[in-house]
Amino acid sequence: MSRMPLSAFLLCNGEPPSRNLARRLARRADFVVAADGGANAALRLGIRPRVIIGDLDSLSGEARRGFPKALVLRIRRQDTTDLEKALDFIVAQGIHRVTIAGIAGRRIDFTLGNLSVLWKYHLELEIVGDGWRAYPVRKEIRLRARRGTTVSIVPFGTCRGIRLRGLKYPLENATMKIGDIGVSNVSVRPLFSVEVRAGRLLVFVLDRPVSAGPRR
Repeated sequence: MSRMPLSAFLLCNGEPPSRNLARRLARRADFVVAADGGANAALRLGIRPRVIIGDLDSLSGEARRGFPKALVLRIRRQDTTDLEKALDFIVAQGIHRVTIAGIAGRRIDFTLGNLSVLWKYHLELEIVGDGWRAYPVRKEIRLRARRGTTVSIVPFGTCRGIRLRGLKYPLENATMKIGDIGVSNVSVRPLFSVEVRAGRLLVFVLDRPVSAGPRR
């Protein structure tokens, strides 16, 4: 009997990661899943999902033919997104650590909706893009980053008892509400922590310096 997979890499149909990043994430995971049109990106990026799941309205014929050994699951219900369908499947496999790419970009409503959906799942989640990563925090998380890395904190609802350690602008027993956005903090130690006593925070780590945009 094969061992139960411990972690999954989920590729969604948003802005795809680079080939190098996608392959690295797929290699370190025990289980690779593509959410609907995420399979199209998987084909271009050279990674092989074991499962393709969603309502399949975005899955190309080329991608379907390109993964003949993949389990293809069509779920027609429209009251859940393809991200939810994929995460529901992953949870049913007993997997608790999930890295997600392709969750952002292309459509702002999908991006915001996908980030909101994450709070339905009590999983160890990492959302990844080129040069950035994000983590939902319900209680506490400790993260590694180079000194000088930009760290931003966004509350989803009222958050109380916020404590930040290892960042340039620390907090102690602070409260943040919707609209209170703690952007552009900076790591001062290679290990920093974010705690919240009540509420939900999303922590963004910008490993790549943020561009100021084109000069005029």
